[in-house]
Amino acid sequence: MAIAGAVSFALAAETLPASPLQRQIDAAAPGATIHVPAGVHEGNLIINKPLRLLGEKGAEIRGTGRGKTIEITASDVTVEGFLISNSGRSLMADDAAIHISADRATISNNRIEDSLHGIYLKKANDCRITGNTIIGTAVASNEDTSAPGDGPENCDATPLLNGPGNGIHQWSCSRTLLENNTITRTRDGIYFYFTDHCLIKDNVVTQVRYGLHYMYSDDNVFEGNRFSENAGGAAVMLSERLTIRDNDFIDNRGGRAMGLILLSVDDSLIENNRIERNSLGLSLNQCNGNRLIGNTIDSNHLGLMFNGNSDVNSFSANSFRHNLYPVEMNGDSGTTRWELAGVGNRWDNVAPVDFNADGISDLPHRELDVLGYLRRNFPPIGLLADSPALRLLRFAHQRAAIPGFNAIQDNAPLLGTAPAASATQPTP
Repeated sequence: MAIAGAVSFALAAETLPASPLQRQIDAAAPGATIHVPAGVHEGNLIINKPLRLLGEKGAEIRGTGRGKTIEITASDVTVEGFLISNSGRSLMADDAAIHISADRATISNNRIEDSLHGIYLKKANDCRITGNTIIGTAVASNEDTSAPGDGPENCDATPLLNGPGNGIHQWSCSRTLLENNTITRTRDGIYFYFTDHCLIKDNVVTQVRYGLHYMYSDDNVFEGNRFSENAGGAAVMLSERLTIRDNDFIDNRGGRAMGLILLSVDDSLIENNRIERNSLGLSLNQCNGNRLIGNTIDSNHLGLMFNGNSDVNSFSANSFRHNLYPVEMNGDSGTTRWELAGVGNRWDNVAPVDFNADGISDLPHRELDVLGYLRRNFPPIGLLADSPALRLLRFAHQRAAIPGFNAIQDNAPLLGTAPAASATQPTP
């Protein structure tokens, strides 16, 4: 009886008459513009032809609580100016406020609430997602212990069964513009998977798990975004030829919180970012051939985590100052260079020896890590980091390298008057 009732309900749902707005969409000629007046308009809408759907002030499209509130299956569709809400909650069906599976969609100046995923792009190219506000239902926690990159394509399905989806989710897309969007209280803010040649610019992501959760996606540019007050600013993995420039990764705090984690990222430019006040500022693991230029990695609990499996990277004109623990090293730094074109980085306690007054110390600076991973695995050991014995060891190592310890050697450390801007475009 229960099964028969469920089947009857499903059949009844499939035969419900189309909503007035859906009938208007169905009757419109391809390429038409539909102006939608203020008021609540029933979803779930399917747009299967080129169309412009423009909401007047106060226009809302409210889903049925099942499926996709708006589903776009045709190219050259615009949806602009709506409050969009109440999608279904099925991860297997990729439910979302707006689901796009066609090219050249423009989604602008909408407010999205009470939905699983906010905007979901699937095999959709040349789309423009601009000026939207996406508010999820998550209670943000900086103690989220789930690891980035686990789970199936739709991002850690098991933990999401009774929780929110992602703000903007992309799978197998190209050449998307994501600009001036605001995302909060979703699972992950911006999620990339097999998505290339995109520009992600001037977005603000707060109170989520990972502001940017990113895998297998090459040749993308991130500029001017702000990832703050999250369990993690950005986890960027298994990708190459990225430009990450002028972003803020700040105030991501908690037991596992980080600013910017790079895992298996190669041949990329990380430039002029602010990575400040995080539990972990910057991490490189299995990263090769990257240039890190002019970044500020200041006032973090741990400034830089550098793994010895990373090689042929170049650091210049970065600031590593006022971090409680400047560096953690698992292995030596190999052929990674800590200066370019004669310009190194800013560190605390650089020897102020500058006979030619060029703002660059005439003595190399060495950053020593004695405790390594023990500091995190056995937190009480961290209390030793500022002990007189270790301070003396670091002081001695800065003056003359002591064999047997992992350390960074910067041969041209910057002093306060160094012309850091001259190092912004060096060649390795």
